[in-house]
Amino acid sequence: MQIATRLWLTLLVTMSTVLVVGVILRVQEEQRLLLEVTLRDRRFFAHALHAAITRDHTSADPLDEARRMLDREEVAAAHIVARLVSLDGHPGLRPPALPAREIAPLSRGAVVVGVHGEEVLTYIPLEQTGGIAIELAEPQAVNELLERIGWWSLIMQALTLAMLEALVTWGLVRWLVGRPLGRLALLARRIGGGDLDARSELATKAGEVGILAGEMNHMAERLQDARKRIEEADAERVAALEQLRHADRLRTVGQLASALAHELGTPLNVVSGYARIIEQDDRVPDDARSSARTVLEQASRMARIIRDLLDFARRKSTQPAPHVVAEIARHAADTLAPLARRQRATIDVETRAPDASVRADAQQILQVLTNLINNALQAMPEGGRVHLVVDQRDATPPEGVHAKGGRYVSVAVVDTGTGIAPEDLPHLFEPFFTRKGEGEGTGIGLPVVEGIVREHGGWIAVESEPGRGSKFEVFLPRYER
Repeated sequence: MQIATRLWLTLLVTMSTVLVVGVILRVQEEQRLLLEVTLRDRRFFAHALHAAITRDHTSADPLDEARRMLDREEVAAAHIVARLVSLDGHPGLRPPALPAREIAPLSRGAVVVGVHGEEVLTYIPLEQTGGIAIELAEPQAVNELLERIGWWSLIMQALTLAMLEALVTWGLVRWLVGRPLGRLALLARRIGGGDLDARSELATKAGEVGILAGEMNHMAERLQDARKRIEEADAERVAALEQLRHADRLRTVGQLASALAHELGTPLNVVSGYARIIEQDDRVPDDARSSARTVLEQASRMARIIRDLLDFARRKSTQPAPHVVAEIARHAADTLAPLARRQRATIDVETRAPDASVRADAQQILQVLTNLINNALQAMPEGGRVHLVVDQRDATPPEGVHAKGGRYVSVAVVDTGTGIAPEDLPHLFEPFFTRKGEGEGTGIGLPVVEGIVREHGGWIAVESEPGRGSKFEVFLPRYER
């Protein structure tokens, strides 16, 4: 049984009990009042009859006169049984029904009215005869009168009040208790079903229901936070497993690259040497020299691929130390300035945080910046501008990056090149992914750069719009001296 129904039944029984008790008390009060009215009327009647008997002296025998008075129509019409009683044992007359202590006033000539059983008894003394009184016996008509004029009305009132009480209490209980508890039960089912975004607006209301709703909202928030922490922990676990698998793959690639370097290094050197001799020999026909030049280029490309594989798989150990980032950025720009001039491009450095430092391996950070600048130059075959911006600000790592929010030094490499297609952005840091033409890239450079930055506790953010250039921004934790 629902709590609202139990509460309604409890209130209904309690209020019905109060109503029944009230009806009983009212009936008793009505009986008392009617009895008082009856006794008062009988007392008036008795005094009037006593006065009439006392004034009438036409008969020499007062007892006969009393009998004659009792036989009058007005006495008979009152449904009163009249008889003579003896106060002192007169022969042929019965004694009064009331106890002697109640009829004692008769000896002083006073009228006595009392109740005996179901009758109202009135005693009128006959002063002329002495020791004899008139007894008027009248059945109590209280119950009959109540049944005739009161009982039905009281019952109808009680039933009407009971029905009204039942309807009102049912509505109030449903509105104040049943409806809010039903909404809280629905909220609990939604939360139990996994909908932790569910909230109850009852929390704004006063009272116990509002307190309960507020606690359920807080519980949902805590569960939501716990779920988020679990999801983050799962993501970190998956990322750690992926890193382990990736490390295992890199170890395999390193072993293969090492084997390839040893196995192919000497043959490639031999091929490159003979190709260079043929290409430089003027006695060799031009078509043979051209073929030798092609062989030399492809052999050099193969050697470069092997070196990139070794760099990717056998990353050097870092030697961190405090360094001013602006100096490393200017060094990278100066290093690639001749290459930029050959491609009709410019490289400039804007320093907004000239003293911002990071604790890092300077050579590896230089490798990161030179690689990004070189990629920017390659994205501008018709020339353009590479703009480096060194700054510092508060930043929050993106999802998947195991770093803490705080103060970071940033180096943005912005070019005016061809841009990157949106579908290629998620794959930029995947090994062997390249957007360059065949023979122009190995797809190893950006993964190496991203790995170096992650090892230093940072990340790389990429923004690009096809036809309008790209922006690679490196974030590294700021070093506080």
